[in-house]
Amino acid sequence: MLKMKKKNRRIKKYIPFFNAGIKEFLVYKAQVYGWLLIGIIEILFLFFLYHAIYKNAPEGMNSIINGFTFYEMILYGATSFIFANIVSSETGWNIFVEVRDGTIVNTLTKPVSYRLRHLFTCFGNAFFKICFVALPLLVILYGVFIGFGFVSFEPLQFILNVLFFILFMFVAILINDSVQYLVGMLTFYTQHMFGLDMFITSIKTFLSGAMVPLAYMGVFGVVFSYLPFAFLASTPILVLMGKIEILSIIMFLAIAIGYEILLEFINHLLFRHCVKKIVVQGG
Repeated sequence: MLKMKKKNRRIKKYIPFFNAGIKEFLVYKAQVYGWLLIGIIEILFLFFLYHAIYKNAPEGMNSIINGFTFYEMILYGATSFIFANIVSSETGWNIFVEVRDGTIVNTLTKPVSYRLRHLFTCFGNAFFKICFVALPLLVILYGVFIGFGFVSFEPLQFILNVLFFILFMFVAILINDSVQYLVGMLTFYTQHMFGLDMFITSIKTFLSGAMVPLAYMGVFGVVFSYLPFAFLASTPILVLMGKIEILSIIMFLAIAIGYEILLEFINHLLFRHCVKKIVVQGG
């Protein structure tokens, strides 16, 4: 009982950071509208691109290319864009700003875990995005595609897919935030973030299947599907769309959790080394 109370007290210390994550997203409402506008443009681009590809395929618009029908490709692209917003994290940039301004010194002296502080902030941000942006959009998106008969799912199987998708979504948030935390740690050495963030974002976008489904990459796509980046887009979306069998889902979930544990272990070791080399710009 006493141990439970101590654990509850430890968790309560990070609730303010969770709330800060929600408030951080509320402050910048314009980014939501900008994100929606970019999403509409991107989906229209995908529509015309794949319409041209399928129209010129041997069986026309009824073709199945790499396991996807035309409407499944559009659904994959739209889901990928929404999912990328769900799992996005600003942890790397937040760490860089603290290192640049020197405020990290004040943070490290507080009786809270530096890693958990950023993680709970990320959770707060993700909670708001899921509840008020992503979830409504996904319900509307799949409702339209299923309602108009563009795609079809067996009801009970789809419910199971949704449950697994939620698990993968939570793990994806953890993995992406761990990667961002790792990038943030690297700024202790580089003292710069923009180029590093652009490089990591490009790698994640390509290897995760967010840009092009991994099924289109042949043998390389098979290899990439076992890398941690695949769990940031490709695998969760394919699970939701019923493209992965139950045994493979469990295997991929175990692999994803293993990657998260490995990333956190690396981050722990790197943090212990970084705090010994703090160099504040201008200070």
